Amino acid sequence: MSKQYMRKYYSDDEIPKMVQKLNTCYDESFQWESHIAQKEHKDLFGKEIHNKEHYFRLRMGGDYSNDLKLSYTSMERFLFALFAPYPHWENQADKIIGERLEKVRKIMDQIRR
Repeated sequence: MSKQYMRKYYSDDEIPKMVQKLNTCYDESFQWESHIAQKEHKDLFGKEIHNKEHYFRLRMGGDYSNDLKLSYTSMERFLFALFAPYPHWENQADKIIGERLEKVRKIMDQIRR
């Protein structure tokens, strides 16, 4: 395997944060979630996801066969391709996350009263 394909685009700590930013692009009922594979299957790009390996899934409704699945490596590359050329998208995602947190804080304050 060439060094190009071994490149690490984001650290293991950054990927969950980047997935959270990606999720701002989706309705709150459709979110990418991290899972551990219980069987072997292929992701959206044909990469093998092995048993007990971390991967990401976007529920598309209905049965699981319609779900979008990305291996950890595919998700990392997808995030890089999406956010690296357009840093303002990442900044916009940060803003949306902040707004959502503020909304939750206001709701919690109302509940406490």
